[in-house]
Amino acid sequence: MEDILVPFIVFSSLAVIIISAFFFSYRKRRIVYDAIKVAIEKTGTVDAALVEAIIRDRVGPNVDLRKGIILIATALAFIALGYSIPDEDAIGPMLGLAAFPGFIGAAYIAFHFFAPREPIV
Repeated sequence: MEDILVPFIVFSSLAVIIISAFFFSYRKRRIVYDAIKVAIEKTGTVDAALVEAIIRDRVGPNVDLRKGIILIATALAFIALGYSIPDEDAIGPMLGLAAFPGFIGAAYIAFHFFAPREPIV
């Protein structure tokens, strides 16, 4: 029974995480659009720069660096987990698993230093 139950729980939890990320993104956009709609109804006009800043959802100049550091820390956690498992064969798969967030985090850090950034409104 647990041969079926464990993979089902793992993949179901991944699906729940992905679906909730999409749902909360949609909900955030809906709240922003409703706020713009209310502002237009009350005043008749809305500042164009404000609407553009809200729609583009600009974040601070260090967002790539922060994401990169978090992903590299996640990769280091997988590596530490691999070394903490007493089985000698555990380190290989954990290093492979750690490579995904590690390389993505390195790319985010490279974007932070090498990609041109637009000024924040």
